[in-house]
Amino acid sequence: MQQSTRRWRQVGVWLPAAFIAATAAVAVLGLGRVISDVAVVAVIAGLGAVGAAVFSRWIFQTLGHAQQETDERARELAAINEASLALSSDLDLPSLLQRVVDLSRDVTHARYGALAMLGEDDEIAQFITSGLGQAERDRIGPLPKGRGLLGAVIQSGETLRVDDIASHPQAFGFPEHHPRMTSFIGLPIRYEGRIVGDLYLTDKDGGSPFSERDEEMLRAFAAHAAAAIENARLYRQVQDLAVVEERDRIGMDMHDGVIQSLYATGLKVENCLEDLKDDPSQVEPQLHNVLDQLNQSIADLRGYIFNLRPNELADSDLAGAVGSLLQELKVNALLDVQLIEGPQACEGLSAEQTKALFHVARESLANVRKHAKAHSVTASLEHRGGSFRMTIVDDGGGFDPNQPSSGLGLRNIRERVSALGGQIDIKAAVGQGTQVTVDILLERKGS
Repeated sequence: MQQSTRRWRQVGVWLPAAFIAATAAVAVLGLGRVISDVAVVAVIAGLGAVGAAVFSRWIFQTLGHAQQETDERARELAAINEASLALSSDLDLPSLLQRVVDLSRDVTHARYGALAMLGEDDEIAQFITSGLGQAERDRIGPLPKGRGLLGAVIQSGETLRVDDIASHPQAFGFPEHHPRMTSFIGLPIRYEGRIVGDLYLTDKDGGSPFSERDEEMLRAFAAHAAAAIENARLYRQVQDLAVVEERDRIGMDMHDGVIQSLYATGLKVENCLEDLKDDPSQVEPQLHNVLDQLNQSIADLRGYIFNLRPNELADSDLAGAVGSLLQELKVNALLDVQLIEGPQACEGLSAEQTKALFHVARESLANVRKHAKAHSVTASLEHRGGSFRMTIVDDGGGFDPNQPSSGLGLRNIRERVSALGGQIDIKAAVGQGTQVTVDILLERKGS
């Protein structure tokens, strides 16, 4: 820009000076011999005025064209900026892809546009169009296969600009109900060196071919579009991951919580069936207790869905909640139970740690009840400086930890402990009982 300005300044000074000098020389040497000096001066002044007028007209025309070009470029840049801002506000991927095609048509004043999104096999997986009605799309038929000029852009990964599609050697022709198109421009949309799609535009308004300036604008727009598409893709992945994590959380909580409660309720119903024959008078109070447990299970289910604390933790700490689980095990499975709580054992546990440890304890004790055939079980809670340890030991039949298990219990326990950044040690052997030890670091206050 500075070099151009300097050049125009030089033209503005030296061209008029050269014209005046040439005019004066011609007038003095040519006319000075036949007319007076006064007439020579008048001729020089007249020619100078005519030359100045012509020169000024030429300068202003040139500057006008330059200003017009500058204004046009400013409008183009404003259009690209506006389109890019519109893209950045859209995180819905299908909607964003359609806007990419629509806005690219606006930027280049094209009649038709299309965006091909490639799958992992580099074949066209999605083909979004603009400028065609749905009825026209339906008449055209299935998605293109990536032949002809579309395929040329896909295969080469380079921009292709064609003035007349029909005359190009790589043209493949149009389907029966496809609108006829003349001019064409196609370019890949790249993000960090990777092609995420290919953009195609045809038939610029006015019938003129696409220019180098159109190509420059489209490249600038495509760079913004690539970032917006990748952002929308990442957003969708995060949303999908959040759904999967929430589904896993609910499934894990239900398995460790509600299912165990329903299992215990089922045992009470079995007792009712037995007492119905031997001691019918005991059935009614047991059924009332079963109803209470079912209502509690419903409340727990709502809590798990909305990620609330288990009811056992509502009014107590981890030690109180584990104690309740042990008492329930004592009543329902007739086991000898013991809770060993060290000094200030649960101090420093966060709400998240407390909840996860409670579920680990519940699942471990449920396994004792269902599988261990034990006579006694002991749970110990211990504060160990900057860490916490929970140990659950039973004297049941044990199991072989090297054998694969189809159940979810042990897997859920390990996942919960891992999510806390803790360590779990399961010691078991056939006929020698089972010991589950969990160690986690306590969160430092103020960190």
